[in-house]
Amino acid sequence: MILAAVAGTGLCQMPRSLFQDDIQAGRLMEVLQVHEPEAVDVHAVWPKLSHLRRKVRYVVDELVKLCEHWH
Repeated sequence: MILAAVAGTGLCQMPRSLFQDDIQAGRLMEVLQVHEPEAVDVHAVWPKLSHLRRKVRYVVDELVKLCEHWH
């Protein structure tokens, strides 16, 4: 969908984090912002362990990076 929008075939509605680079590079532009839904909170919950599995740690770290970008 994003590639189609970049190619100029129409609009797409997806999480901004998936096409933020295209917006910043000027390949896409945001429209209809007045109809944008309210932001939602995202929480990561996992059992209290002394060692967190690498793939879980990776996902949590990526979520933190995305959230820091928007605040």
